[in-house]
Amino acid sequence: MEDTHVTLSVDMKKHRIRLHKVTYRLIGQPKYIQLLVNPNAKAVAVRAVEKMSKDNQAYRINKVKMESDHSFEIYSRSFCEKLWELTEGLESGYSYRMNGKVFLSQNTAVFSLKTLHRTER
Repeated sequence: MEDTHVTLSVDMKKHRIRLHKVTYRLIGQPKYIQLLVNPNAKAVAVRAVEKMSKDNQAYRINKVKMESDHSFEIYSRSFCEKLWELTEGLESGYSYRMNGKVFLSQNTAVFSLKTLHRTER
């Protein structure tokens, strides 16, 4: 099956990551997700996880919000700080969006930091 293109939003001011409903549905509507950063590939991944454990550092999805008009928001200072380390030119008061692909067979969306661009307010 073909890969599907999606976006991930990051608000550097509020340290907020926004997972859009389309991405959530495409990775299999999991109970939990993981945010993964690969510094060598300059990529971020959102991976579906069905069980929470102390080893996987997953975020629980509020399915009620995902059924409404909302996206899922994660607040993570450490994630945003990692993006600052890996990407030149990010400014703390702005929001950014990056493009990625969903790998349906792996229930994972991968976003390239090379596509990170500032969004207008």
